[in-house]
Amino acid sequence: MKKFFLLICFITLITISISPAKAETDNSHYDMMLEDIVYTFLSPLQSKAIKDYFGEMYLSDFCKFVGVKTKPDQAYRYEITYQFVTYERAIMPPYHLFTLKVENKSLTNWIIKDVKVRKLAENEDYTKICRKPMIIR
Repeated sequence: MKKFFLLICFITLITISISPAKAETDNSHYDMMLEDIVYTFLSPLQSKAIKDYFGEMYLSDFCKFVGVKTKPDQAYRYEITYQFVTYERAIMPPYHLFTLKVENKSLTNWIIKDVKVRKLAENEDYTKICRKPMIIR
């Protein structure tokens, strides 16, 4: 019995030493969660752009970050361009794709630099360019 147990331990040890350990290097969940945090932080600017454009609030979903630039001469200064889609009521058309460019003048003072709005065509599927928030369980 002892020999059998030692044999099993020896085979297990050899199997473990032969098979390489795989570390999880996929950071996509983490990156998406960070995007969601930044998007949430910038949501008051998004609400202002929607209200300025339509005159009232519309529902919206995040699409993607188009670009992030830093101001090398000043610490913690950024220019962020991102897209989101608006829709009426519970995900009903018409859909509008907003491209919003914002920047911060200080750590807490963010302003809208540019707003571009394009009405999506009826056959254009916004779910191909937008994503739902990252939920990790």
